[in-house]
Amino acid sequence: MPFGAGKKIVQKNFAGLAIHDEALYFIELDEHGEITRRASAELPDGCVANGVIKDFAMLEEGFKALQKKTGKIRQPVTIGLPPGDVVIRRPIVFPKMSIEDIRSTIDLNFEEYFTSRVDTIFDAVIIKTPSDVEGKVSVLAATAKKSLVDRVLDIAKKADIPAGAVEPMNFAMIRAVPQLKEGLGVFADNHNIIASWEGYGIFYRTVNNLSNFQDVLSTIQFIGTQYRRVQVSKIALAGVDFQLSTDSGMEIINLEDKYYAALGLALRDNPDEGLDLRPSEYVELERRRYSFNPNRLALWLLLAGFLMTSIGTISYAFMNIHSLMEKIEDLRGEENAITSRRQILEKKNAELENQRRHTEKILDFLKGDIPVLEILNALEVNQTTGIKYDSAQFTLGPLGGVNVIVDGKANDDMEIITMTEGLKESGLFDSVMLPFSQRDQLQRKVFKLVLRVKDILVINAEGSAHGK
Repeated sequence: MPFGAGKKIVQKNFAGLAIHDEALYFIELDEHGEITRRASAELPDGCVANGVIKDFAMLEEGFKALQKKTGKIRQPVTIGLPPGDVVIRRPIVFPKMSIEDIRSTIDLNFEEYFTSRVDTIFDAVIIKTPSDVEGKVSVLAATAKKSLVDRVLDIAKKADIPAGAVEPMNFAMIRAVPQLKEGLGVFADNHNIIASWEGYGIFYRTVNNLSNFQDVLSTIQFIGTQYRRVQVSKIALAGVDFQLSTDSGMEIINLEDKYYAALGLALRDNPDEGLDLRPSEYVELERRRYSFNPNRLALWLLLAGFLMTSIGTISYAFMNIHSLMEKIEDLRGEENAITSRRQILEKKNAELENQRRHTEKILDFLKGDIPVLEILNALEVNQTTGIKYDSAQFTLGPLGGVNVIVDGKANDDMEIITMTEGLKESGLFDSVMLPFSQRDQLQRKVFKLVLRVKDILVINAEGSAHGK
């Protein structure tokens, strides 16, 4: 693990994203300080130059490319601004007071410490210096353009990277070097020369493409004039080409890994000791989003209760509807069965009604003025000595009207023909039919005679005519 990572440095999951000239570097630590994920994405030429962001469209594409490599990022990410986009003032001495009061004092007297307050955002943090005295505190303050920070936050949001803080990258670098947490040391890379005391940056100098030791040496000499009681004992070099001799007695620390700035951003174990250049309204919005709020909890519980009640009501209604649909289907089945039985009964009733009408017609015939006695008399008159009637039955014919079916026997066919001719001439019948005849054991003719009786009106009319 580089820079001493792997020791139990942090208590929560943190991640850092450093904006360098040539690329974006991302690193993620677990709760024990172990590196769990790291990735980088190259930036096109001209996106960031000499530690200053020049093209935000290119930067947005770089953020999106980095997010594709890392996948979903859940924990807040500390984003490091390049050193050219940040102004860090030398330590300011204040009477001992809270950091909130110190920030208010700087805000009220802003132009005494920095330039114009327009489009400027700042933050301050209490640090330690070799010259601290009782009752006083040393404060390090940093500023950046608010419009720049807003655009970086917007780019991170579009890339689905949650911004936990926006910190000067050079302020965070020395956190990646555990050796600088003791004594007075100097950190140097291509754009920065930083003096540190007990892990706190106490002097920041921005350079372009550091290539020789002279700039570092002049910084060491300046620090010596400011803090005469201590001497620089360590020099940490990151990504510089020159080599230093150890003859001076100082410890030389060479950092070869390019993730040193991202690691320093991720090692934010105590936010009160770090700078955050996010706008206050943005911080407040994030705090409200993730902080415990009884009213919000009550609202969520009420909403959850409403949803559960709604789901329960809908489920209960759905079950009732399903049960009602089953009952409706059952009732429809019963209705179909009842309809079928009703149709059968109606058909049966129609048949019975036809039988009733037939029976009534026969009864009407038998009770009416039809000369039943004349019919029987006609049968008797035309009965010869060789003919014997077995039965005479009155029925309704298939086409309506009344038929008389006579069963009898005769000695020969001639007697039957004579009988039928006489019945035809009686004037009582529309037709006289002899469907069939056959012989019995005594060689007599067995016949069935069907007589269709004339309509009663016709009979009555003919009777009246004969009466005249």
